[in-house]
Amino acid sequence: MHHRFPVIAWMVATVSPPDMGSLNCANEHFVAGERQLPTYIEAIAQCAEEERGMTHPKTGEYELQRSCYDASAPGVHGEWRYGRISLDVIERRSGDAYTFETLWMCKPR
Repeated sequence: MHHRFPVIAWMVATVSPPDMGSLNCANEHFVAGERQLPTYIEAIAQCAEEERGMTHPKTGEYELQRSCYDASAPGVHGEWRYGRISLDVIERRSGDAYTFETLWMCKPR
C-alpha cells in the first residue's frame, strides 16, 4: 500500500530542479488561509530536516526510499510560481510506502 500525504505546514516522476535564477524569490510569501507557504529554498530545507528526523537510524520510523525531489515541473498561478517537493519513505514496521509532500510558492523578483 502506498500513501500520499500533503505536507503544507509541516506522483512520482523524476524532474530536473527548476532554474534557480527563475526562482529568485521576493520576500513576500503566499498565504493560503492561515498558512504561509514556503519558497522553493525553504521547502527544500524543510524537507531535508523532516527526512533526517523520519529516517534517523535509531529514532526514525521510516527507511528512506527516495530523498527530497521535485515532484513536478513548476507551475504558474498569476504572478506566483509553485511546485511540490516530495520525500518517499517506507515504514519500518509495516513495510508500507509513503510519500510526503511540501507545496512551495514563490513570487519572482
